[in-house]
Amino acid sequence: MQIELPADFTAAHRRSVFDYLAGRLRGREAWRRVFAAFDHLDQALLVTGEARRTFRTIYLRVVDDAFADDYIDELLALEDVKDESPTLWARYARQIVAECRRRGWQEADVEGARLLQSYLLYWWGAFARGYAFEVEIYRDLQRSGIRFQAHDLRVRESRYSPGDLVVSGMLGDIKTSVYFVQVAAPLQHDFYIVRLFIRGRSYTLAVMLQLETWEEVNGDTVAGTLESVVSLFPEPVRIEESEHRLVALDYGEWKKRILRIQREIE
Repeated sequence: MQIELPADFTAAHRRSVFDYLAGRLRGREAWRRVFAAFDHLDQALLVTGEARRTFRTIYLRVVDDAFADDYIDELLALEDVKDESPTLWARYARQIVAECRRRGWQEADVEGARLLQSYLLYWWGAFARGYAFEVEIYRDLQRSGIRFQAHDLRVRESRYSPGDLVVSGMLGDIKTSVYFVQVAAPLQHDFYIVRLFIRGRSYTLAVMLQLETWEEVNGDTVAGTLESVVSLFPEPVRIEESEHRLVALDYGEWKKRILRIQREIE
């Protein structure tokens, strides 16, 4: 058994991975580095005999294929997703560790073996927390009386649909962080329901809309940044970040405006 790391996976990337596991990440820049580190590990290779498999392939076969559907079924059966889901996804994480042990992927003398297990647990956590947050939002929208169409989480193909939900003809996505705003990749959705973390601990909910979408909702804005947006709520905040131009709105305020739009249509 050997592990081959990508040439562009640096010592700094390695430190970021282990800082993440130890819970030592503080600040937006530290999180940006750890996101980049795990992205680099997608192309790391596990070599056993003649077989050469990327970390990404291993995750899909060993973790996603084995656990994703069962996790979704159990998640949807929870009464209180916000409070109960961490225990659920942690139980599956322990099964992933046990599977790594069973397959001999925890050998201390193998360079990068710890990185492989870290990679599998990181992406499992992203998957599990992401869908828990989705279910939390869907249930809240239903309680609020907002009409929407969501993709079917029980169907694997539907989970890879272009967007998570459609509200009044607008395609939306649900994100557990604002990392997607901090990279220059084109934004594909009209709006994003996101968690905004405050001092790295507590969070508030917000909706970020592309400018063209904001014109449908309408209203004056104030200029701000990702760091200042919470302090400027409930005012709609105009943000420019990594070539993106967005308007951030407090989640509760967004719901009020959507309800008003939907009632006017009735």
